[in-house]
Amino acid sequence: MFNIAIKVKRALLSVFIERQLYIRARGSVSYVPLSSRSQIALSAFFLGFAAWFSFATVNVIFKDEIAERKDREFLEMQLAYENELRRMQLAYDDLNSQIVLTRDWFSETTNSLEKKHHELTRVLEQNASISSELRQMQIAFSGVAKRNNKKGNLDIIGRAEDTANVTLESRTESGDAPAPTVALANEGVASVGRHDEDVLAMPYLPENISRRISTLGTRQRDLLDALEESLDHKIDEFETVINLTDVLTTEEFMARVLPENELAVGGPYIPLQGQPGLNSSLHQQLYRISTNLDRLSGLSKSLAKIPLALPIHDYSITSDFGVRLDPFKKRAAFHSGVDFGATTGTPVHSTLGGTVTQAGYKGPYGLVIEIDHGNGFKTRYGHLARSRVRTGQRVEFQQHIGDAGNSGRSTGPHLHYEIWFDGKVRNPAAFLDAGKQIFNIAETHSANPKQ
Repeated sequence: MFNIAIKVKRALLSVFIERQLYIRARGSVSYVPLSSRSQIALSAFFLGFAAWFSFATVNVIFKDEIAERKDREFLEMQLAYENELRRMQLAYDDLNSQIVLTRDWFSETTNSLEKKHHELTRVLEQNASISSELRQMQIAFSGVAKRNNKKGNLDIIGRAEDTANVTLESRTESGDAPAPTVALANEGVASVGRHDEDVLAMPYLPENISRRISTLGTRQRDLLDALEESLDHKIDEFETVINLTDVLTTEEFMARVLPENELAVGGPYIPLQGQPGLNSSLHQQLYRISTNLDRLSGLSKSLAKIPLALPIHDYSITSDFGVRLDPFKKRAAFHSGVDFGATTGTPVHSTLGGTVTQAGYKGPYGLVIEIDHGNGFKTRYGHLARSRVRTGQRVEFQQHIGDAGNSGRSTGPHLHYEIWFDGKVRNPAAFLDAGKQIFNIAETHSANPKQ
């Protein structure tokens, strides 16, 4: 670095050598010495002056053009800033609109989910209440079925070989009751289709958020589908149980035994489309489920008013309902009940709650108990050895009302059991078979708790 400075200095000194300026005036000559430094200083001064003069000259000559160029550059810069501000404002407005749309979507979605959750909760609470009623009824019938000790059909009273053209003799009034052939519960249950019109599109949300919300809605629909299918299956089962009794149709019997306030419906007309947060398909499904729950509750209450249980738990069937060979006259006759062969003293139970209308001796029946259960049903228990109730007494389901015996027109200790409906004797076997189906339903549901 030092050598370069020396070289530069030597170059300047070689150019600006010391000179003398001679001045001649009035016959005399004088000189002014010019050192190298003076020459360098003067040269620098003149160069600076020339540069300033040139700049000033150019500035004066091209002043307007320079000012115009500056103005143009300023306007371009101002326009660029304004464009950038407009772009930023548009981006802000777009972001703000996205926020507003997302907020509205979130509010609408949460409102819809809350309404669905509220309706689901109400339906599930209703289902839990009705399921509790069904369990109580099924537990009662299960307890009866588990106490049974059936010894087998001894059939100690023979049947007529050909009764097509004989005159029937009956010691009681009779009615026709053909054996039902209805199978229990339909195997095929239609599933409810899914509807996706309640899924709201929201392009500004992350995909995982939309997927989670869609999954939640799918789970709600799956829960409703499973509940509706289960209810349809249960309704089919209990309708079949009522039909097995071969007394009345399900609708006729429910209309008869249920109070009017449980069958009456009403209220203002509210279109489904006008309900915010719940689409019409979901509303329709919830309505179907609620209606099915009400019907299942009605079926449960109706079944609880039919004598479906066994009157005795240690028995063998010795004579069925219908045509048989009379044990005394050896002629074809009509048998108005079912005979349960049992040892003397075997407990006899009421097959349904009711009021005792007779507890005493009645001709060929011997010692008999008759119970009025209401809704047209009456049961009769004959050939007893002992009565444990009195006329006018209120008895409960499966209450011990007497003991089996051999009183009246009888060939041996047994219980003669009859069921009457609307003044006509019915086949007890149809009612007992229906009662067994309730026990089977209870066993099936206990093995499949999801139903």
